[in-house]
Amino acid sequence: MTIRRMTLYVLSIAVLVLTTTSLANAQATRTWVSGVGDDANPCSRTAPCKTFAGAISKTFINGEIDCLDPGGFSAVTITKSITIDGGSGFGSILASGTNGINVNIPINANDPNRRATLRRLSINGAGASGSVGTNTGLRGINVSGNGAHQLNVENCYIQNFSTAGIDIALAETNGSMTVRDTNISNTGIGIQINTTTGFVVGAFERVRIDHMTTGLNSKDGAFLTVRDSFFHTCTVAGIAVVAPGNFNGLFVESTALFSVNTGIAAGGPGTKVDISNTSILQNTTAASSTGATLTSHGNNQFSGNTNAGSAFTVIGQQ
Repeated sequence: MTIRRMTLYVLSIAVLVLTTTSLANAQATRTWVSGVGDDANPCSRTAPCKTFAGAISKTFINGEIDCLDPGGFSAVTITKSITIDGGSGFGSILASGTNGINVNIPINANDPNRRATLRRLSINGAGASGSVGTNTGLRGINVSGNGAHQLNVENCYIQNFSTAGIDIALAETNGSMTVRDTNISNTGIGIQINTTTGFVVGAFERVRIDHMTTGLNSKDGAFLTVRDSFFHTCTVAGIAVVAPGNFNGLFVESTALFSVNTGIAAGGPGTKVDISNTSILQNTTAASSTGATLTSHGNNQFSGNTNAGSAFTVIGQQ
């Protein structure tokens, strides 16, 4: 009996070691995808996967998925810290009838950073066949629930989504996001941000947003900076910051808001908007405020607007 038990014990240890080794071998720090790949592959450089969804399950936490060519790699859901890099030819996601990228990284002791970085991607929610001008894609990038503690979007093209190019709806505090060198066009809203708990911090640099209802729509609990960016052809507002139940902060520098209905629309007694070296040109209304505080540093340009709207308090050039 003792020998039998010892044999079973040794066999159990062997099975555990083999299983652990197999799981470890199934994931890598860096994986690759290709338009001619196969998701049955290990996602190595010489045997790449076909889709982002196929590669993400074979990539370690904090790992990276790289594109070997400018193929179409399908929609993906991100549930752990990861970088997806489209490479020199821009990896593509066509998301007709769905979201392009879903991000919802649960709180996990093994993944304390909870960071998603999306770089050099073309995310397209193109319309259905034969329906010119109809966007069937919902959201280019959708962050929900606990989302990502840090979201970085760099050098991406996002277009043709009915709801939003980037939609941030967090249920936690202290989240942050950056969007750099990115074009968002022909979406319901360019970037929409809201948190139900605490606050989220966002930084936008060299972002171009055009042809939609509102370029940047910030709701409760967001503190945002916009620099060196361009908003045009928005039927509601270039930038809207409205905080009915909490507070909002917005700083705009070296940015142009051109040919939109309202350049900056602000609301809520806790909302503060501060602009510097910014041009608000050829709009129906330059700015509107419902209880918000609007401050200008005196080095801004207002020209060609049908209505001046709400006045900014000028505090001098600094």
